[in-house]
Amino acid sequence: MNLTYYLQTFDHFLIYLAASLVLFLIGTYIFKLITPYSERALIKEGNIAVSLKLLGKMAGLVVVLQSAIRSSINLVDLAIWAIIAIIVQIVLHLVIEYVFTRNTNLAKEVEKGNVAVGLFLGGVSILVGMIVAAAISY
Repeated sequence: MNLTYYLQTFDHFLIYLAASLVLFLIGTYIFKLITPYSERALIKEGNIAVSLKLLGKMAGLVVVLQSAIRSSINLVDLAIWAIIAIIVQIVLHLVIEYVFTRNTNLAKEVEKGNVAVGLFLGGVSILVGMIVAAAISY
């Protein structure tokens, strides 16, 4: 084992880790902005549906960031792919939400605590994240 190599590249690890955490926070914040209710308040009240939906969005984002980190050649490349992926995830999530449930206001259902809807939307976010991650790594 070449300990010198790991010590020489540790700074790169820290830089990519910090950049990825910042991109994760930005993506999560953007998701929060497009949500018509306060996720924090509803989770505090014990709304499992909101918690599942938010967790799914965050997990989908992490999958995408993981792929962007592995595929990027530098920090700028990482940031560009992460931003593209966040936008694509938002758009695809909204499209899928509309296609599957044209006659239902899913935001209201989640806000009311409909666990099935929260789990469905969280799952959709993860699946979309996996597709976007695969496209990035291509």
